[in-house]
Amino acid sequence: MGIALLRLIPKRPFLLTVAYSFAFGISSPIGVGIGIAIDATTEGPTADWIYAISMGIACGVFVYVAIHHLISKGFKPQQDSYFDSPFFKFLAVLLGVGVIAVVMIWD
Repeated sequence: MGIALLRLIPKRPFLLTVAYSFAFGISSPIGVGIGIAIDATTEGPTADWIYAISMGIACGVFVYVAIHHLISKGFKPQQDSYFDSPFFKFLAVLLGVGVIAVVMIWD
């Protein structure tokens, strides 16, 4: 993460880099705490829906990163496509999150 931050803006002030790294590092424990609190306070169908939606979002993020940051770097289309627009990319990610959320309800 630190190397990625330094490559993004090499002349970034040290204190700002430390602040960004701290924010990145603290976000995971905060997310785990929120998940534990939600799991401990909800039950029944509400808990199932919260679980399905949160897992759908988490899986959607992994799919988004895989498609837009890993696979797309090595793929160069030969011609422009009508569907290669931010709207259709957002729609594809939203559809993927929705499908995964529905599948997670059955889990």
